[in-house]
Amino acid sequence: MDYITYSSELFKNIDWSFIWSILKDIVLPNSGTLIINIVIFLFLGFIIAVIYCILLWRKGIFKRVPKYYNWVVKLYIPILLVGILYIFGQWGFIRGIYKILDNEKTMIVQGVYNGSVQQIFESEDAKNKFVISAQMLAIQAKSDSQDYALFFEKNFKNYDTGSSFLNKTKNKLAKFIINNYSDDLYKLTMYALLTSAGKGHVDFSEVLPYEEFDAAMNLLLEVGYQDIEKVVLDKLSQWFSIGLTSQYNGIVKSLLILLILILIVPLLEYFIYKKWIAPKHISKTTS
Repeated sequence: MDYITYSSELFKNIDWSFIWSILKDIVLPNSGTLIINIVIFLFLGFIIAVIYCILLWRKGIFKRVPKYYNWVVKLYIPILLVGILYIFGQWGFIRGIYKILDNEKTMIVQGVYNGSVQQIFESEDAKNKFVISAQMLAIQAKSDSQDYALFFEKNFKNYDTGSSFLNKTKNKLAKFIINNYSDDLYKLTMYALLTSAGKGHVDFSEVLPYEEFDAAMNLLLEVGYQDIEKVVLDKLSQWFSIGLTSQYNGIVKSLLILLILILIVPLLEYFIYKKWIAPKHISKTTS
């Protein structure tokens, strides 16, 4: 009863206008892609189902000794056809949706970004002021990172070990670190300063884990003098593609597991028949 009540409440709370807007604005204009994918996968599923049934028939999988059993087992043929067509129809539908969403991801990401911005900022002017301040922060972060790299390289090279061989090796190592890890050194230093400043007052390592700080700093260092909104949209587009592909692969994996189970059932049942049922029936008829 609780489940029914919860389901009805969940059904009532569905934002049907939002779902319809997605269907209307994204899926319906690309319905041709959806239909083509469904038709292609249904045709592929039909060919596979027919070939599989023919192979099982030729191998004698659909033959049984008792007459009634022999007729009943023939039901595997329509069951396999329907089951495989259902799997491939679902696969075609999911593939069609995936292709549509992937092709329209720019519009979707832009819509998500605009919707989020409207909820966060009171006006376009407030948003522009924030973008400008973030842009300045990004420029400052990039500049500080470069200055820190020069400072690190200069002091590292100025240190004299007393051995020309060691000095040469040390300088090569410094150059390698600066070329490959200068931004990481800058981020670690900044994070260490933040966490040290917070001791006794606020533990920044709990309030702001390094992973989140690292992601924010990566964005700032990447932006530099570029358009910050463009970079954010590019990041959102990458995350959307990764998430969409992950969801698609997960659904396809589930469908393939179900397909394998459908294909295995006749073979498993035939194995049980040959192992236990057929010997008992033969012993009864011969005695």
